[in-house]
Amino acid sequence: MTPVVLFVSLRVFKKTSGNGGLTLYLGKRDYVDHVNSVDRVDGVVKLNPADFKDRKVFVQLACAFRYGSDDLDVMGLCFRKDIWIQIVQIYPATDKPTLTAMHDTLLKKAGDDAVPFSFEIPNNLPCSVSLQPGPDDNGKACGVDFEVKTYLAMEKSNPDEKIEKKDTARLIIRKVQFAPTQVGAGPKTELCKSFMMSDKPVYLEASMEKDLYFHGEEIPIKIKVNNESNKTVKKIRILVEQTTDIVLYSADKYTKAVLSQEFGETVDPSGTFEKTLTIIPLLAENKEKRGLSLDGRLKDEDTNLASSTMLRDRVENDVLGILVSYKIKINLMIAGGGLLGGLTSSDVTAELPLLLMHPQPQGDADFEWEPPTEAELKVIHARRERQDKISKLMGAYLLKGYRMLGECCDVCGTILLQDRQQKHYCVSCQELDSDVDKDNPALNAQAALSQVRERQLAAQAPALSQEPEPNEGASSSQASVSVAQPRPEHCEGAAAGGRASLLPPAISALQPVLQEAEEAVLTKLRWATNQLQSSVSLEASIQLCGLIASCANSLRSLKELSQ
Repeated sequence: MTPVVLFVSLRVFKKTSGNGGLTLYLGKRDYVDHVNSVDRVDGVVKLNPADFKDRKVFVQLACAFRYGSDDLDVMGLCFRKDIWIQIVQIYPATDKPTLTAMHDTLLKKAGDDAVPFSFEIPNNLPCSVSLQPGPDDNGKACGVDFEVKTYLAMEKSNPDEKIEKKDTARLIIRKVQFAPTQVGAGPKTELCKSFMMSDKPVYLEASMEKDLYFHGEEIPIKIKVNNESNKTVKKIRILVEQTTDIVLYSADKYTKAVLSQEFGETVDPSGTFEKTLTIIPLLAENKEKRGLSLDGRLKDEDTNLASSTMLRDRVENDVLGILVSYKIKINLMIAGGGLLGGLTSSDVTAELPLLLMHPQPQGDADFEWEPPTEAELKVIHARRERQDKISKLMGAYLLKGYRMLGECCDVCGTILLQDRQQKHYCVSCQELDSDVDKDNPALNAQAALSQVRERQLAAQAPALSQEPEPNEGASSSQASVSVAQPRPEHCEGAAAGGRASLLPPAISALQPVLQEAEEAVLTKLRWATNQLQSSVSLEASIQLCGLIASCANSLRSLKELSQ
């Protein structure tokens, strides 16, 4: 019987240190908190001990509350508070973890000189939450994050030892929670309110079908009103409020409305009303609200409103970080009546608790996996080779002084480069793609299928099996030539010279002024830092962090001018 080989695609996250000696591998970046337990963090570090000397290799997993950017290190300050941290030594190895299937996959991916590691995340730590920055804020967002870091050091945890940035490799991961499989009964509230100059009250009843809803799911609210008073309910307003409790500081608890929707439903005196109103709270309608709690994000990917925090009993406040909760307010806006008119108007407000979370991912039992065909495998391998070529070309241009932009090509999606003359350049469109793209297996499934057939014929003729695959040699040769001589019509500044070795006379004459400006900025930076250390208000802390960021950017600009 012929054995069947199954190919399973696994996305691997990799980060290499600046010195090239450490490469961190992780199989995923989202780790689920099941309330009673948390997914184990399994990873691998590939070692190149040529420059290690007497130093050892450690791996650290830290949960921290960030209230400032890592870039604000001008005065050696650290704008983060470690909630929990664990460090293991992997070279020389002191304790080897029990290997899992994830370890086996990563070890095969990393190759020789790879060392596995594992971390157990305590189930009492907070989930990843970030606070939405303002439109003018730069740098990483404040909030709770988890970071896996491997580094070179002489000792495991010596605060006096300085670890160079080039000797570290780090990846941000997320601790997330999903909704429980069983949903509880929906909440219900009843309210009776009397008014001045009215003998009878207004009765309000509000209820929901269940206590938990998913992000983006419609939330139906059943509302019953029995208006026995002599006043008129002129409209109904529904609010959804998010309460953020930063338990690291006793005074930082604030509430922001994430939805405010009005319904033009009226209830006349001695009338009744019964209807189900539907709302959907979304982050898309709250992009400009500073300080709003969001689910932790990786880089600039999209996210959503923070999920409700689910806690275990008897958890210490020191490790809770940020707690997020929601509530719905149903507000009956009452018009005044009688001789006094608006002086006797009032509102009737009822509240309902709300849980917002993500649904559990679908299990593998409902997933019917089929192995890829030979043509599909050919497309996968060709695309991988194409990405490798693009990476090599971009690396060569970066060494020549090009800049990598935060924009992608509209045609192929490759990250754009910029030369010294501010001209944009796409290495994929200008050096790899051409009018024969229909023959490239990375871009055309029919081409991949044709090459599979050619291989099958070549297997029957040994003389033909030695021939190289179409386009493969040509592409590599073109790539090597293109690095040295980019097309002038697409990159006018490709042949620009190196940087000037001497400062312009105008800059040299401004050296005293630059030094005076630098001292003034440093004075303002020290003041803001002292204020931040004593501040207990989140809003004030965010404003101070913004001032510190501006001072840091100014110092960088001044130093660049003076060099």
